Amino acid sequence: MKEKFLDQLRSYVDNTKSLKWEGTVSEYIELLINKPSIHISAHQRVLNMVLSHGVERDEDGTIIAFNFFKDDLFGIDESIEEFVSYLRAAASGSEVSKRILLMYGPTSSGKSQLAVLLKRGLEAYSETEEGAVYRLKGTPMNEDPLCVVPERLRAQIEKELKIKIVGEPSPLMAKILLEEYDGNFMDMKVERYFISERNRTSIGTFVPSDKKSQDISELVGSIDLSTVGEYGSESDPRAYRFDGELNVANRGMMEFVEMLKVDQKFLYVLLTLAQEKNIKTGRFPLIWADEFICAHTNETEYKRFLGKDEMEALQDRVIVIKVPYNLSVDNEIKIYEKLIKQASFEGKHIAPHTIKCAAMFAILSRLKESDHQGMTILKKMKMYNDEEVDGFTLAEVPKFKKEFDDEGMIGISPRYVINRIAAKLSEENNASVNPLDIIRSLRDGMKSNPKVDKKEADRLESILLFVIEEYEKLAKNDVQKAFFVNFEHEIKNLLANYMEQIEGFLDGAKIEDEWGTTSDPNERLMRSIEEKIGISESGKKSFRQEIYRKMLKNGNNYQEHAALKEALEKQLFDERQDIIRITVSSRNPDEEELRKVNVVIDTLCKQHGYSVDSANQLLRYVS
Repeated sequence: MKEKFLDQLRSYVDNTKSLKWEGTVSEYIELLINKPSIHISAHQRVLNMVLSHGVERDEDGTIIAFNFFKDDLFGIDESIEEFVSYLRAAASGSEVSKRILLMYGPTSSGKSQLAVLLKRGLEAYSETEEGAVYRLKGTPMNEDPLCVVPERLRAQIEKELKIKIVGEPSPLMAKILLEEYDGNFMDMKVERYFISERNRTSIGTFVPSDKKSQDISELVGSIDLSTVGEYGSESDPRAYRFDGELNVANRGMMEFVEMLKVDQKFLYVLLTLAQEKNIKTGRFPLIWADEFICAHTNETEYKRFLGKDEMEALQDRVIVIKVPYNLSVDNEIKIYEKLIKQASFEGKHIAPHTIKCAAMFAILSRLKESDHQGMTILKKMKMYNDEEVDGFTLAEVPKFKKEFDDEGMIGISPRYVINRIAAKLSEENNASVNPLDIIRSLRDGMKSNPKVDKKEADRLESILLFVIEEYEKLAKNDVQKAFFVNFEHEIKNLLANYMEQIEGFLDGAKIEDEWGTTSDPNERLMRSIEEKIGISESGKKSFRQEIYRKMLKNGNNYQEHAALKEALEKQLFDERQDIIRITVSSRNPDEEELRKVNVVIDTLCKQHGYSVDSANQLLRYVS
């Protein structure tokens, strides 16, 4: 196994070496003749990378998911769709390519993660044949080899290769072309390179710091004073460090973290780059750069930005994408499962429904009470999770999502929830963690959360009550399922008794027991079963007629009648509940009942994912 692993590493290194290529501009043009698709814009490169992972389509052929994002970002499909739509428009060469993409939303909604995914994706894509990218050798800005082609010759090349040549060489490469190659651009050296954030090739990242200490040179580079004496002038490009984040991001992607927190002079540089595709530095003409600018910020800063009249020019050059919190329980579960897998909690068992309860709490905190009659936040949570609820259809979900513009922009963040889950999992004495442990942990965490005031704490407490209510249903259902898997004969006996009582009721006849004693049908038993599924007094006769007819037809196969199955299971469980409680808590339980309970525990462990400890805790809670 170790040898195989080492072989894989060696194979990667050898493959990377084999991808290297060096030649001249002339030889690069020959490459383009055979494969013009390698000459693309930064936006097209990002789009190609995303699409290279494939898409999922529905029956009508409509794209419903982009594979590149599906294992890392959950529940923000609409934002991702908007993002790809922006890329398509920008990649076409339209004016959209001269816009800054700005994502805004609450903390931990996926903005930074999306940017990180794109950067890692570009790195990997540049190592493929399809994603090969080339630059002038020696350039500090990863410049396109064709940028040295004189303007008067470009039209012919563009016509022959069906490509578009844009941009000018940087001051440094222009000087090298003139002095080292005597203007012969065809002999200039070209190399294939790999996009890398670590090596600062075609990926730049800018994080704002204190406005008083932050220097614009972090974006656009600076004069290298140590070489001014050697080259004789500060305006000599050889005496300049083209190492600003905007310089190194050329031909790739520039991530601007918390963009709107920076000093305005930084934003003006971005404005020039976005609109004119030029970087302005002192002592030099405008420097051409082609890069996808991906910025993100929080909602508070974004609203403040909209209120500044002096920022009107930048506002007009920004494409905004809202990235709200996920509103689907199933997707929220995927978020936490992914984060838990990234950590190491060896030997810790997570009981079923534990992560789901945490997810329900998070989702409910982000929802708003609807004005539509009968629509509660519990029902809304289920509908947003593609679950059917009484009184509404899933076709109405878009209507409810349009009811509030800011739904999903408030509430508990995934970061808070995973912190509370991790806190509980890291406790030394906990062999297993169950939903009640997590609910307590979520509640305890509110006391130390500076964002939770008294009013918000009360709201979250009421949400936890909803979560507990939902968990009780899930817990009881698990025990019922485990119970009836092993005691099928008991439920069939109950069914036989129920059917006998129904027959007597419908025929108006007496029921005879094994001793020959006759009595009226047991109305108490029948109603006890029927009330479990909400059959009213006025509706009992028609229900009994329906049940009797169907059971005669299918040979008493209650499994085919969902309502009857549920009623019988609940009835039998209620009859056994006291016995379960006594058996689980008693020091000297009845041996037969203990055997039955142990069979239930065994089923919970083998078929439902519980440990012995968590199964016992479940039985105590349910009973």
